[in-house]
Amino acid sequence: MSEDLLHLFEIFDKNTGWFFDFLVITFSISIAILIGIYLYRFASGKSDLMGRKTEEPTQDNQVTLLQLESCRKKNEELEKKQVLLEQEVQELLDLLKEKEQELSKNAVNLMKAVQEVEILKQLYEELDAKYDDETYTMSQIMYTADEVAAAIANEERFKQNRDDIFMNLLDYLVNTLKNFRDKNPRVIIHVKHPNHPGKLTHYAHSSGHTHRVKIYEPPLYGSAAGRAWRTQEVYYAPDVEDQKYEYDRKEHSRKVYRSILCIPLKAGVEHPNIIGVLSITGTPANAFEKIEIERALLFASLIYPLIYIDLKQEGRLP
Repeated sequence: MSEDLLHLFEIFDKNTGWFFDFLVITFSISIAILIGIYLYRFASGKSDLMGRKTEEPTQDNQVTLLQLESCRKKNEELEKKQVLLEQEVQELLDLLKEKEQELSKNAVNLMKAVQEVEILKQLYEELDAKYDDETYTMSQIMYTADEVAAAIANEERFKQNRDDIFMNLLDYLVNTLKNFRDKNPRVIIHVKHPNHPGKLTHYAHSSGHTHRVKIYEPPLYGSAAGRAWRTQEVYYAPDVEDQKYEYDRKEHSRKVYRSILCIPLKAGVEHPNIIGVLSITGTPANAFEKIEIERALLFASLIYPLIYIDLKQEGRLP
């Protein structure tokens, strides 16, 4: 069977050889034409690489493409705006940083200004308080001067009210001392004892003392008042419990003070005439300041004439 088929093909090949050549040529030309068409369509975009036909843009597609193009342009614009906004934000941040630095400097300057204002306010209050204190002191000095002048002018009235007048005068002095309510100052005047040359005796005192104040007679040696009498100089013991100060430390003493200031009552400079000692006690240690000692000296000078006249009339001058 197979041999018959082969023999049939040999006969057909011999009689139809030209036909096969024609078919080969025709097939080759067709292939070439197809390849050319493929390349043309691919190049023109009518088909893809696989030879598939591409769709032609419809109206909807064109609209979509236009929208995409518009979105692309808007996106580009937005990107540009974003860059500009980022630059503006950076500039604003830099400006904010500068403002913060300025505010920080201004805050420091403001704090300094506030501190200066507080200092000035405190200084003003101190000056105002000092002014009030000085004004009040002057009023007490004027009261003292008027009281002394009235006592000298009216001798009879003075003799009748001697203790009350001196109590008022010494209370004026107490009123000029700073924080006198806390210091609880008490004033007493001693003069030379008529019967004991080595002692002083009570002459007058401010309010606040008991009757026992008249009993104590400070010795000329060993007491703060005695030292002021001997030296004729101001003697201040800021703490009588300190053994270095000359002070009469009496047994069973009822003292309620730690400070004592003793001022000699005298007149003149080259040859002073001492007639007594004015003593002021204060409850706390270091009770008296320099200004208070100066005020006490002024009051001692103011009341000196009245004491001098009184002692002279009684024949008790040293």
